[in-house]
Amino acid sequence: MADLNEFFRDYRIDETTFAIYAKGSTRNKGLLLSRFFAWTVLPDYLVSFFCVTEGNALLTTDKIRSRIDSVNRISKNEELKWAWLIILSDRELPAQAVSFVSRYDRQELGLAVASTSSRQVVLSNNQVGRSIGRQLNLRKALGSNKTWKS
Repeated sequence: MADLNEFFRDYRIDETTFAIYAKGSTRNKGLLLSRFFAWTVLPDYLVSFFCVTEGNALLTTDKIRSRIDSVNRISKNEELKWAWLIILSDRELPAQAVSFVSRYDRQELGLAVASTSSRQVVLSNNQVGRSIGRQLNLRKALGSNKTWKS
């Protein structure tokens, strides 16, 4: 889906420090046939991946909105077509945060929140958000064997 080739750790924007910020494009660099297919058929969009950890702090909708605003600002400045934003928390996910993320539907940002303690993962209700589950396999990365509603 994306070939991320630039990675930054502890990338700070405003009051948010992203643990990981990666950027790249939708054209992959695979074998000759894959590369030919990518160059002739696939569009070359600039895309990115952001991950922020909230630690043990309560994850509120205001914090989520703040992180979204930071990502949107970067996306606009760097002319990104779409981005993934994953917010990790060491606590249970509050119902308000779950509701906000599951209803989020702006097409250019895929949003996910995940609890490292309960292994709960919630994805935004758009194509880019659902692709976090398919492409990044976030549930498996957290060690979750439960199916959570997204």
